[in-house]
This record gives sequence, structure tokens and C-alpha cells, in this order.
Amino acid sequence: MSDLTQIQTFIEVAENGSFAEASRKLALPRSTVSARIQALEKRLRVRLFNRNTRRVSLTNEGSEYLLQCQQALSLLRTTEEKFANAHRLSGQLRLTVPVAMPKAPLADLLADFSRHYPDLSIDVVVTDEALDLVAENIDLAIRGRAPGDLDLIARELSRSQVSYFASPAYLESIALESIAEGDDFELAKHCIFEPGKSGSGLVPISTTSFELARELAIRGKGIVALPNNVCAESIQRKELVKIELPSKPESLVVYLVYPARIHMAPRVRVLVDFIVESYA
Repeated sequence: MSDLTQIQTFIEVAENGSFAEASRKLALPRSTVSARIQALEKRLRVRLFNRNTRRVSLTNEGSEYLLQCQQALSLLRTTEEKFANAHRLSGQLRLTVPVAMPKAPLADLLADFSRHYPDLSIDVVVTDEALDLVAENIDLAIRGRAPGDLDLIARELSRSQVSYFASPAYLESIALESIAEGDDFELAKHCIFEPGKSGSGLVPISTTSFELARELAIRGKGIVALPNNVCAESIQRKELVKIELPSKPESLVVYLVYPARIHMAPRVRVLVDFIVESYA
């Protein structure tokens, strides 16, 4: 089990590069500071400091441990600030979402957030472009499939099963057997939308919009690959039929993406937590 007094002492020594300065700031005898560091090294079974008569420096293991300790303390401080200052949070947040994201659930989420944090304002940028979050001063992004670069944190929010759908009239007008044999080229001649794929150029109409794709399919303009929940009501009304094909569309994964920062602003943290809890 971690001893927080040892960790606090370790951080003071590491950040000041001196046992003497750490003992002064902690108002402790230098012997106590040394004893705590020795006890911590014994418990971790690693040497954290290189010591000589002139200076103290971190070992590789010490540097790694310091980073982990700083991140843990930052999380604790952020959590305390969240509960202590939630009613005083103010400022602007910038959120980017894809064009195809259903707007009604998003509007419900944002309205609920605004009721909890009335002094926080949110600028929502709707685009399919993978914007540079740092350069564009964007706090958070909701993205599907490809969450972004390695220097971003991506938290999975949801995973939806995707299936092929078409109207009964359209299925009667085509030879479904050739598509059912698993011929991707035949499927491309009929598929007007599939998440993550651009138009094949083989169909009269193609789109990147979930809602438009569903409406086009209802009107008998082709086959679409959409999340099952997007087409649930259309299936009940018998406007669309689910098609079982050998090739299955990939599941649609939605991520919450934000820059990898040790110190996240409390106003951003509350929005992150709110979105994660809403999806959960």
C-alpha cells in the first residue's frame, strides 16, 4: 500500500533536487526526509535517486515514478476542484462532432449539461474534417472509427452493430442472389452509403449523411449500411428490410477525443465526465 507522506516527500526532493530544501519546505528534520526516501525505495525495490556530496538527481526509475506521482496528484486535485467548484465553473468550451451524428440525442445532452453548469458555454463545430484540436483551440471531439493521432486520448463511448438495409420495393427490383454470393463489386453497384467508405461512383446517388442515406433507402434508391438503431423504426414500419449478406459491415465505434494533457482544465474535465456518464 502506498504511503502518501513518503510520496509527498519524494516529490519535494525530486522537484527541488535537494534533501535540505525538501526538509525546509516540509518543516521536517533532514534525517526524517532521508528516512522516508529510504523506506520508499525499500518498498518499491528500486533506487530513486543518485546521491553524492554535491547534488541529488533522479535515476531512470525515479523519473518514471515522479511522472506517475504527478499525474495521480493532478487527477486528485482535478477531482477535488470538480466537487468543490462545480457551481462556480465558467468560460467557453469547444466541441466538434461529425456531420452524421444524430442531433436530437446531442441536443438533449447539451441542454442537460447547460442546466447543470449554467455559466459554461459550448461552441459546437459540426464537421467531418479531423481538425487539429490544439491548433484550432478545440477542447473535445466526438469521432467515429479513426479517433486521431497518437498524441490524443481516445475513450470509447459506444459500439453499434451495423447491417445492410433496403426497401422491399428495391429488393424486388434487383437480383439479390448475385450480391448474396459475396461479390463486393455487385454490392458496390447498389450501396449508396457505408460508414467510413466514400462513394464508389457506381450508384446514381451517394452520401455521407446517416439520415439522408436512410431516407434514400426508404425511397428505393439503393442499399445502405447503417447502425441497427438508426433503422429500427423504419423496420417496424416495414419501410426497410434487413439484408443478410456474407460480408458484414464493421461495427461503428464512437470515441471521445481530447489532447493528452497532464493538467486538464476543470471546465473540460466536467464535460468529459458528463459525456462519458451520459453514454454509459
